[in-house]
Amino acid sequence: MKAIILERLHADHHRYAALLCILDRQLHIAACEEVPDYRLLARLCHYLTHQPEEWHHPVEEALFARLTGCHAQSVELLAVLSEEHRRITRDGNELEATFRRQANEMPEAELDPGQLNLARGFSELYHHHLHSENRHIYPLIERCLQAAELDELAPSLSLASPSEGSPSFQLLYRQIADHRTGLRLGHGEQADFCPLCDARADYASL
Repeated sequence: MKAIILERLHADHHRYAALLCILDRQLHIAACEEVPDYRLLARLCHYLTHQPEEWHHPVEEALFARLTGCHAQSVELLAVLSEEHRRITRDGNELEATFRRQANEMPEAELDPGQLNLARGFSELYHHHLHSENRHIYPLIERCLQAAELDELAPSLSLASPSEGSPSFQLLYRQIADHRTGLRLGHGEQADFCPLCDARADYASL
């Protein structure tokens, strides 16, 4: 049986990937020289930055420390992933501030190309980071650390963290689900489905 901490980490990754997909679709809208939803972009960056810092990244750092002690070959990759945690926080905070300012001051203006590139870089880093952890580190943790040992960590790594039940996520979810925002691609096109709320395109209305 998979340790509850790893189940929670995997669930977080699934949610982050869905939100990144919607962020990418908004950035595609911006690349099409159309105006994206800046308030949505700010909320996406806020959740993708702050929720991991509240629980996800501290838990991973604790597991990385355990893994370093029993799998020396992973030390270099773990150091890279820890540095990526810091970069995600730094760039996510900068982008959130940028998108909030744009929403308040110039909501009808196109996104500056420099900010678009920064946002694309943030998304690419995030996608690569999730892939590295899912493909390499989480399987190593499962092989090197017993589920019982991981479950013993649970009291010190509180599972009572805000995730899909947090007010910030529920607000974000409702904004995406109620307006079918996750389907938008630009040029009036829609994706086949929303990765977060599973809304489907209504081609009859296009």
